[in-house]
Amino acid sequence: MIRLGFGGRMVGQPEASTPGHGTTSHLSLTLARLGDTLTHLERLDVRYYRLGLALDTREIYAQLAECAALLEVLAERVAAAGVRLCCHLAPGLDLGVPDDVAAAEALAEVEAYTALLAALDARQGAGPPEGTVVAHLSSAAADEQAGARFAARYAALSPRARARLALEHGHAGPSLGRLLAVHQRCGAPIVFDMLHWELHNPEGLPLPLALGLALATWPRGLRPEVHLSSQRSEAHLLPPRPPRPARILPPRPGQHADFVAIGDLERLLRAAAGLPPFDLMIEARAGELALLRLRAEISRHAPALAAMLG
Repeated sequence: MIRLGFGGRMVGQPEASTPGHGTTSHLSLTLARLGDTLTHLERLDVRYYRLGLALDTREIYAQLAECAALLEVLAERVAAAGVRLCCHLAPGLDLGVPDDVAAAEALAEVEAYTALLAALDARQGAGPPEGTVVAHLSSAAADEQAGARFAARYAALSPRARARLALEHGHAGPSLGRLLAVHQRCGAPIVFDMLHWELHNPEGLPLPLALGLALATWPRGLRPEVHLSSQRSEAHLLPPRPPRPARILPPRPGQHADFVAIGDLERLLRAAAGLPPFDLMIEARAGELALLRLRAEISRHAPALAAMLG
């Protein structure tokens, strides 16, 4: 079965949303919101969620110790609900950059988020840890050394961080094919993103092959992660920010739509026939509303495909 999930913003219950990248906050605030988030996920019957994290990685270990009792309670709830939690590195953090100082910041965040996820899924049963930290290789496509730098820094991570770090291809820069070569170097699993594959597929990989190659990079016993979104096609209003007035902006290439087109999900599920099961992150601005609408639409339009979803 394929589990549907979403990340960050709870449109229907914004007070439960984890804060997301931006101004940092104390870990206790993130964990308090996570408790509300878990309650909301149980109501929605959703067992896969991406945390939005805005933490000071220099303080994270001290804060983990301060929040030990709360973490134990949440770990029990996460295990009881069977929820898989994951997170993304902050935008701009990249283990493949030429700058060693910037790379060290990315390495520190991977280790810090690994420590947090390890505490949250500490009551998980036997097997590989489910909570993943997803990173992008955001270097320019012409930078042929980015993959080698990533592989070297990946090897420098602690074993528990390597067990959680996954690499996602983007809609520009190193393609899925380039990331598959990075996997061959270091073993990092690849997150398949369907929209990014559609926008940037210089190797001309057909969807079933591209999806299957990415799924094959994941270790046995750990469900791969796949991302699904539709590209925004409509203009949108940018609210006024004095002294600048409100503006109408065209969609940017690769920008996520508020909801996911049912046809995009159908194509992905047809391509997944015969492949190993995976967890599917719905990346849409409408958050859980997009997931719920997609779940209802696939049941009406393609019940046989809907049976693939858990």
